[in-house]
Amino acid sequence: MFNKVQKLINTAITLTLLIYVSLNSSFMFAKTIEADVQQQWLGDWQGEINISEKQKIALIFHINKNNQNYQASVDVPAQQQFGLPFNKITINNNEINLLLDIANIKYQGKLTIDAGKKTIIGTYSQGSFSAPLNLQVTNQVITRVKKPQEPNESISQLPYTIEQVEFNHPTLGHRLSGTLTIPKENITKVAILLSGSGPTTRDEDVAGHKIFLVLADKLSRQGIAVLRYDDRGVGKSTGNFNLATSADFASDANAAFQFIKADSRFQQSKIGFIGHSEGGLIGAISASQNPDVGFFISLAGPGTSGGQILIDQSLRIQKLMGVPEKTLQKDHQLQKILIRAIKQGISSNELSDLMMANGITEKQAKAQASQMTSPWFKYFIKTDAKTFLAKLKLPVLALNGGLDAQVLAKENIAGIQQAIPFKYLTTRVYPKLNHLFQPAITGLPQEYSKSEITFSQQVIDDMVRWLNKL
Repeated sequence: MFNKVQKLINTAITLTLLIYVSLNSSFMFAKTIEADVQQQWLGDWQGEINISEKQKIALIFHINKNNQNYQASVDVPAQQQFGLPFNKITINNNEINLLLDIANIKYQGKLTIDAGKKTIIGTYSQGSFSAPLNLQVTNQVITRVKKPQEPNESISQLPYTIEQVEFNHPTLGHRLSGTLTIPKENITKVAILLSGSGPTTRDEDVAGHKIFLVLADKLSRQGIAVLRYDDRGVGKSTGNFNLATSADFASDANAAFQFIKADSRFQQSKIGFIGHSEGGLIGAISASQNPDVGFFISLAGPGTSGGQILIDQSLRIQKLMGVPEKTLQKDHQLQKILIRAIKQGISSNELSDLMMANGITEKQAKAQASQMTSPWFKYFIKTDAKTFLAKLKLPVLALNGGLDAQVLAKENIAGIQQAIPFKYLTTRVYPKLNHLFQPAITGLPQEYSKSEITFSQQVIDDMVRWLNKL
């Protein structure tokens, strides 16, 4: 959770964290140009970004055509991120501009041909980070490797049916697209999965793992129907992701609940939410507004304010990364100053000035200030999950990994326990699991892609046992 947030406020974190994104947005296409020029751009291109003197990271760009229009995407194999699509593509003769607005990624380059060898000489930027990135044609394309916990059977062999579904937001009218897995036996529970921060597909793709695909499969094999859906403006869902807050995503969750509730097959079933990371906040908001919700499971969900989560997260990650104590304490104090200023309604320009007064470069300050004063960020900073958790009068299961470096287990489980009466609440912390509920060593996000385990089977078994007792 909150990779998007961490990269905005933690200047010590490397690009390894900066370019984690989970999305599958619709492509937008460049205007067509003459065919002979078009052909020069088509293909797979590879290059490396220098993060520091000792660290590099490889990126692979794919440029092709759909009819007469360009489309492009980028892979980050080291982080198991594949097919991240650029939503804006502009090509003018030998110049290319690629934008992935939702992750604030830009690439600008010029195509050169020397003795038949093609090279794109350009610059990659994301937020305040910028570095040269030259690309050359490659045939060594790396593809995503399917993880062991993903289903291997053909669809006809699965013990549940799969339906592709769509439902509309009742007032805004955007369409949400998802997948519904339905056990073939009697269904007593239906779980609606709610994803964490950042633009996320129905499978909650993170670091090469399809977390919600695995959860839906494992739960439906145990008799629990599962709905998972693309965030608004992501994948096959329509709507505007960039302007939405956690409260807006909660209204989408309510639309999902009403969609399931209206299905005659689930009239006798308990319907509830399973929220991962920010999805825990979204589920709490939605469940607090809807007395018909039958249960709520918080997976590494917040139990404190968003501002406090970010302060705690920044300090923990920098400690794990070995940041010198003097630097760590300086950054920690600055984090608290910035969070307090945002809560008090500081403008983007004022926040930028505040950052520069504390030693941040003008380029970094302006880029970060713009995003840290966005509707989503301001809402998240100011919102305390306990406000909504305290309104819940339904069975709640709150689970956290003890090595979670993003939503710290001790602080957030304590907050949930303060808000929800004992008679409704069950909690558990798994000492050796991280934010994704994988076995971990340190809990740093860099470990996510290195694990072959997508989601702990023990946690899944505990959820199923708890649900079966309701």
